[in-house]
Amino acid sequence: MSTLEGGPGDTIEQPRRKRGRPRSPGAEQRIIDAALEEYGQQGWSGFTMDGVARRAGVGKSTVYLRWQDKDSLLTAAVHSTSHALGMVDTGSMRGDLEELAANLMRHFREPAGWATLRITIDTAGATQRLGTFAEEVTDQFREFTGRIVGRAIQRGEVPASLDSRLIADCVYGPVVIQSLAARLDGRTLTDEDVEARVVEVVDVVLHGLLGRPQGIPT
Repeated sequence: MSTLEGGPGDTIEQPRRKRGRPRSPGAEQRIIDAALEEYGQQGWSGFTMDGVARRAGVGKSTVYLRWQDKDSLLTAAVHSTSHALGMVDTGSMRGDLEELAANLMRHFREPAGWATLRITIDTAGATQRLGTFAEEVTDQFREFTGRIVGRAIQRGEVPASLDSRLIADCVYGPVVIQSLAARLDGRTLTDEDVEARVVEVVDVVLHGLLGRPQGIPT
C-alpha cells in the first residue's frame, strides 16, 4: 500500500493499482453465448476454444482462466442457458408440463437452444462418449420433470408410483421431433404454434399414462 500525507502524524493508505490486463466486463456471458453458437454451427468435432474466443471477442487466455477444456465450458453453458426453462409452477401438473414444453420449444428456436438440441443428436450418433456436457442436457430435463411430478404427487393429482422419467421422455421426445421437423421444413414455429402443440403433446401424455389401469404406468 502507498501512503499519502494527512493531518499531523496521520497517513492515508491508498490501494495499489493491480498490474495486468483488466477484466473484460461481461466476458463470461459472451463466452457462454459464443460457445453455444459455435457448437450449433460446428458440432463437437469442429468445436474449439480458439473458435469460441474469436466469436466472443476475447483472448484465448480469458476463456482458459474460467474453463479448463471445451467439455467443462459446454457443461457450464448448457446449465446456464437451460436452468431457467424449468422454473415453472402453475399449481397443476398439466399446467407445469405445458409451460415446460413451451419453454423448451421456444428455446429450440434460438441459437443456444439449437446447440443443446444438436448436442442431443451428436450424442445419440457418437461411437464414443463425448463428454459430461451431453449428460447435462438430458439430466436437466429429467430433473425439471421430476420436480413437477413430485409436486403433483404431494397435491394428490397423481399416484405416488408415477414414473417421472417416463413423463420426461414422453414430453421431451415430441418436442424435439416437432422442433426438428420445423427446421427441416425451413419454418419457424410461432408462439401460437407452440401453444397449440404443447397442449396436444401433454394431452396425449396424460391421457395415455394416467388412463392406464389404476392410473399407474407399467
